[in-house]
Amino acid sequence: MKFVQKHQDDFLKRLLTTPGPSGDEAVVARLWRDEARSFADRVEVDVRGNSFALLESTGPRVLLAGHIDEIGLMITYIDEDGYLYFQTVGGWDAQVLVGQRVRLSGNQGDVIGVIGKKPIHLLKGDELEAASKVKDLWLDIGAKEP
Repeated sequence: MKFVQKHQDDFLKRLLTTPGPSGDEAVVARLWRDEARSFADRVEVDVRGNSFALLESTGPRVLLAGHIDEIGLMITYIDEDGYLYFQTVGGWDAQVLVGQRVRLSGNQGDVIGVIGKKPIHLLKGDELEAASKVKDLWLDIGAKEP
């Protein structure tokens, strides 16, 4: 039983840490299909990328449905100080972005950064009360000039 639990924990960890932003979820979907093959009679994928695990049974039919993609960010600009500006992929609330750690996936490995905004001691007047907007946020990955 401990082996089964460890396997399930390992699978869940891999599933949750494999990047799969909307429109680019093929890798995480393949991971799910590979795991589903361990219990399903048939595993299929359609032309749109939807994955199905089917259990052949004479009992009642049950459908469990879910999304495998996640919300993400797309880098759109890098300024002269090394800050990365971005657009959102999926439905983000800009208020929850501030201070979040993020992982950038790249060809040479992952880069960790944190989302920042103008510090509170530099905000003036209406800025103090205004909600954060994505256009006013950036990603700091600790890059500095060579």
